[in-house]
Amino acid sequence: DILDSLDGDGYSAEVVERGRTLSGGQRQRLSLARSLYVDAPILILDDPTSAVDAHTEARIAARLREVRNHQTTIIFTTSPLILDHTDRIILLVNGYVKNTGRHQDLLTTDGTYRDLVVRGE
Repeated sequence: DILDSLDGDGYSAEVVERGRTLSGGQRQRLSLARSLYVDAPILILDDPTSAVDAHTEARIAARLREVRNHQTTIIFTTSPLILDHTDRIILLVNGYVKNTGRHQDLLTTDGTYRDLVVRGE
């Protein structure tokens, strides 16, 4: 959908230096789309949905898992929507592995993890 929002020109749309004409969410989605287009065997993402709304974040989380199926993807995030779609979570505290597991399991067994990902619920 990022291509649709680029003045209707899609791939041929001009993006000015540093994407100044785009919103933060549009820049983030464009950056993610570019990284997925390359189809690298290993992809590392740092908080790839921090600038988008919850609806868009949920769509990205589902599509990311679908698109990157059977490929190594490392994501640094505290987003429950992203974490719920992962195969394995590694919780790092002060540079050390504190715990590993699935999102739902860590929510119930690890207070540090729960404090990091629960957003005022």
